[in-house]
Amino acid sequence: MSATTTVPCPPAPGRVPVLGHVPALLLRPLSFFESIRTRDPLVRLGFGSFGLYLANDPALVHRIQVDTDAFERGRFFEVLAGHFGNPPIATDGAAHRHQRRTLQPGFSRTSVRDHSQAIVEEAERRFAAWQPGVPVQADEEMSDFVAAVVLRSLFSADLPPAVVRDIRHTLGLISGKLFTGTVFPEALTSLPTPANRRFKAAMDRFHAVIDALIQDRRAEPGSVPDVLDILLKATHPDTGRPFTDHEIRGEFLILVFAALETTSTSLTWAVFETAIRPKVQQRLYDEARSVLDGQPLTYDRVRELSYTRKVVDETLRLHASMLSTRRARHDVVLAGTLVPAGSEVGYSPRAMHRNPATYTDPHLFDPERTEFGPGQAPPSGAYFPWGLGAHRCVGEHLAAVTMTVALAALAARWQLRIAPGARIRVAKSSLPHPSSLPLLVTPRG
Repeated sequence: MSATTTVPCPPAPGRVPVLGHVPALLLRPLSFFESIRTRDPLVRLGFGSFGLYLANDPALVHRIQVDTDAFERGRFFEVLAGHFGNPPIATDGAAHRHQRRTLQPGFSRTSVRDHSQAIVEEAERRFAAWQPGVPVQADEEMSDFVAAVVLRSLFSADLPPAVVRDIRHTLGLISGKLFTGTVFPEALTSLPTPANRRFKAAMDRFHAVIDALIQDRRAEPGSVPDVLDILLKATHPDTGRPFTDHEIRGEFLILVFAALETTSTSLTWAVFETAIRPKVQQRLYDEARSVLDGQPLTYDRVRELSYTRKVVDETLRLHASMLSTRRARHDVVLAGTLVPAGSEVGYSPRAMHRNPATYTDPHLFDPERTEFGPGQAPPSGAYFPWGLGAHRCVGEHLAAVTMTVALAALAARWQLRIAPGARIRVAKSSLPHPSSLPLLVTPRG
């Protein structure tokens, strides 16, 4: 199709002069992308001077993610990578493929199996310490659990709880900055405000922790076969030069962020969804009791927890991230519209996963969804919790096993309910999460 036969891209609803869609985004940040989901497969968004094409159609979303000839990492990933020193794993093309192949052994099923006992031990130890009648801050507990698993599994790091909490806090700040950094000009997001100064101080502390781990491992190279060891041995594909400490730090930071922030947020939502649904909790308990039959939880038994995994999958559907973007490498036609080279093209996983054209009662949490027949999956581009194509999440198996272990360990030991009087607010970030989740727990008989 030539440029003369293409059609103009319609604007998304809610646009105002000059500011574009900024007011609508500020007024309803959690529902904004759902509110602008129209029958048009592609719409135009504007946030002041920044604009992007937003895909509403699953087939377009699929193409944008998998067609690396037409699309490269966009502004969202540039903002993300900028916080971590632009590591190769956050790039495109040959550098990304090389680094992904280099890291893959650290995330393989064999590696996750090797770490599964440590994951189980961490879950049992942490959840056994809870006390009946004593409120549990579940969002903090899930984040601490996932942080311990990630740091131990990938980097053999056993850090003091206060340091882990500081790391989690810093990653939360980064998550909050990703969305605003993507849609608002850098001149606004980099002002020397008190919040930005606090962010820089937190990042400096994070860097110091990682640098110390790298230096300790350099003193004993090859002592532990983990992802940090892989990074220390990694080389650049074009020169064969080993990575510098600064580059290793960047890889380390972005891997920890991806593994910790997304997994802990999803696990917290899974706990929330089960805590308000006694029938789901009972199913989880019945399955854990049947599969375990008094035996310890192991990697092979985790694979038998089919309903528990459905709960994980449904959580990932309902509580997805707000926005991801790519950039057109060259002029490309999408849904009849000519998208010029250099244009930002985006999609909202949250809006796509809650699309009523794909899902019945899309806002309902239902692990036993029947929209698709036995063995069938949603249309490609309608459900993609781990992403699609060359940039699919390298750590998806570790994340899935971690969440499944946690839910099974909780279900076997405790009944959960939201603490009376608690108001669950949603923090507004690139991946929305409960600002707090106070629970009361009752032992299983």
